[in-house]
Amino acid sequence: MAGSGHRRDKRSRSRSQPMLKKLLSKPKSKKKKEAASSALPTLDRLHEKKKLYETQIEQLANFQLRVHDQIIMLESAKATTDTVDALRSGSSAVKAIHQSVSIDDIENAIEEANEHTENMRQIQEALATPIGASADFDEDELEAELEDLEEEELENDLPEPPQRTSMEPSARVTTTQPANDLAELTKLQAEMAL
Repeated sequence: MAGSGHRRDKRSRSRSQPMLKKLLSKPKSKKKKEAASSALPTLDRLHEKKKLYETQIEQLANFQLRVHDQIIMLESAKATTDTVDALRSGSSAVKAIHQSVSIDDIENAIEEANEHTENMRQIQEALATPIGASADFDEDELEAELEDLEEEELENDLPEPPQRTSMEPSARVTTTQPANDLAELTKLQAEMAL
């Protein structure tokens, strides 16, 4: 509102100044001269009043700026205080945790875990060890004996070679064919028995 009054004063002054100058520049009657000279102090008073208002507006703007700066500083101080409080509470929580758990406790827990792991390994080894009569057998000997038995069974399962007779070649093929089928059948049976 002060700005709109300022504009009106400026317009009215800009309109009245040329008129006043015109009146002052012409020779006039005594009454007109007195009226013109009395208008000049009124214009000066209005101009002084305007300057006073402008000074007050500037002071209020500066005051408002200072208040705004103070608000920003208070908000910053509040944020800093909140941060410091959070750091303190975090530090006290970490301190409480460190007091409840010591390095010795951690080392003891690790040693216990290692002992339990070693015990489990020993138990697994004990369970994997053969018991009784099977403990006396050597695994390599058992493998060798199994191979020998498989070779003997394979030799027994092989059919004997067919006897040669003087037949035509086409007849020979048909007689050897069933013999081969029989050999394959016995071989498959032996494999399935394993």
